Amino acid sequence: MICTRKAICVVFLLAVFGTACRALTPSTFLTNADQQRLKKILSTAFPLSELVTAHYAVLGYSLLSEKLSEDPCKFFDSKIDKKRLDTIFHASSGAKYVPNCKLTVTGLQQVLDAAISEDSSMQEIYHAVLSLRNLNLKIDSAKVAKVLTATLKRDDSVINLGYAFNVASVLQKDFKSFFERVEDAIVQADEVDGKYLQFEGGLGITATTISGVYRLAEVAKAAPALTADQAVKFTNYFLSRKFVQSVKGAAQLLDVLKIFATNKYHIPVAVTLASNSALSDENPNIQVRITNVLGASLGPLTVTVDSAKRLGDNAVVMSKKAFQAVKGSNILYSLNFMEIKPLRGFYTVSINALPSKADPKLIGNTGAKISVKVMTEVVVESAEIGTSFIDQVSSTKSTSIVYPKESVNFDVDTHQKISLKFSLKDKNAKSQPLIVHQAFIMFTNQKTNQEVVFVIDHDSSGGYKYDLDVKSKEKDFQFASGVYDIYIIIGDPVLKNPFMWKLGQVTFTFSAPAAAPSLHENPYDPKPEIKHMFREKDKTPPSIVSNTFSVLCMAPLLLLFILWIKLGANLSNFPCSLASVGFHLGLLSIFGLFVCFWLHLNMFSTLKYLLPLVNQRHSYTIFDSYSSEKIQFLLQHCFDIFQISRIVDFNTYNKSGCSL
Repeated sequence: MICTRKAICVVFLLAVFGTACRALTPSTFLTNADQQRLKKILSTAFPLSELVTAHYAVLGYSLLSEKLSEDPCKFFDSKIDKKRLDTIFHASSGAKYVPNCKLTVTGLQQVLDAAISEDSSMQEIYHAVLSLRNLNLKIDSAKVAKVLTATLKRDDSVINLGYAFNVASVLQKDFKSFFERVEDAIVQADEVDGKYLQFEGGLGITATTISGVYRLAEVAKAAPALTADQAVKFTNYFLSRKFVQSVKGAAQLLDVLKIFATNKYHIPVAVTLASNSALSDENPNIQVRITNVLGASLGPLTVTVDSAKRLGDNAVVMSKKAFQAVKGSNILYSLNFMEIKPLRGFYTVSINALPSKADPKLIGNTGAKISVKVMTEVVVESAEIGTSFIDQVSSTKSTSIVYPKESVNFDVDTHQKISLKFSLKDKNAKSQPLIVHQAFIMFTNQKTNQEVVFVIDHDSSGGYKYDLDVKSKEKDFQFASGVYDIYIIIGDPVLKNPFMWKLGQVTFTFSAPAAAPSLHENPYDPKPEIKHMFREKDKTPPSIVSNTFSVLCMAPLLLLFILWIKLGANLSNFPCSLASVGFHLGLLSIFGLFVCFWLHLNMFSTLKYLLPLVNQRHSYTIFDSYSSEKIQFLLQHCFDIFQISRIVDFNTYNKSGCSL
């Protein structure tokens, strides 16, 4: 019994895991509009002027089964340069898609054989071998395989592996060792969002590698080392690049998608919604389109709903329900989803599309998910609106209103409030209240068209109620008294009949009426320039005042000279020594420095020059007349000021603000 239970659990887990894996499906396909857009991009290469663009334009037209606007055969033949492998490759690759186009091949066998060597790059080997194939020239399979192996030993990057797969696919033998390297390339793919697989380098490298994988698998007659999920993820990546804008990118995209539509091992199935996702009684059917990646039919299929779940509560409302094939179409299938009377809301429908005879190459055809929503019609019930005074304990005088009639007309001022209440019901299920995403009350000024909108909240019972205190909200109205139209706005993604219901009119009288804004005033017009006002300089006294003050300051010195002249100057006792002469010269220098300070210098510059003069005077014995305490104090004071002057920016001080 224990073993049986374990077996059942393992089978259950495998089934769940398998279902989860199978749920990954292509989300889109290359529509007719997409193909026409790619054709328009390819048409930009005509008239032909550049060889590479011409090659991919012709390839793209061939994949779309479109007729060329000009015969490119002569163009390709004229562009072959035996000294350049790439010209031979692109010319021969383009010419093979042109009916009855024969290129000049004289001497090309030797040139291409010489390019297949271990000294060549993988791209050069790729160009040489595929050119031989395009021109129906002889290919030495053993030599090519040996050179490929040696080249991959030097560099087995993804792009080199991709080139090797394409080269090996044209060999008649010796290709199995390269087919075994497919897994080495696939493991280097980058996964994005759990839905896409791609190689670093983008569309070109990814398309070259994957197309080489499937071409080599066709030659090897064995499935490549890709899981179904990996194949779907690569497909999703290529489909995400269907808006490519280059000629080369468009041709590579068409080439790899055609491989995914025609190969023998992995055919991704695109299950897409072909009808409106909004379902209702008037539009009850889900219609799906089931195709390959190029939009072509996959033959008769049995399409069923695996399960349909309502988002929010994950309730399963449908399972194992069959779609019906749409008459006249081999890709469309339809199902009446509304026959089960589903509740409003969003649903995820999981779909299986199986052929009448099991086909293992179909992938992504089980567990494909589409999203739909069930619409309903809203009904307004128990709607009332009224007014009451704020400062009085009195009941609100309410008036019943019926949707969609306009029946309200009353006056209110800042001493009153407006009360509104109503309930919303689902027309198909009136037993429960309907809660919508958007519920607003809007007041529109009849004169200025100013709109003031407030959100209406629902209460615990599901009903909607709003009280407008006119006094507290008059700022929202910009104090613009007048007649306003009243609207109720109801909206929700699942409503068939969202509405804006005009209830009537209300006349507001606000406490501080303001002039109505001009109808022609544009709030986005540039505003007046804001000019910064700097502080004005303090007024200085007239020059006569400062000059008079200067003269008064100089008066004692002038008086000294006058008294010396009058009384006589006695210089007989002046000691004729170096110290005395030095002292007086230092004193005169200080006075001269003060004059410079008065005319040019600031205080801190003056102190820097004053310090050596003071030190010079200190060296003379005449300083003996001063006490040691005074000298020490003077020097310490000058030193402190000097230290400050090293820190402070001298230019920030004006000499007129400092004084000794």
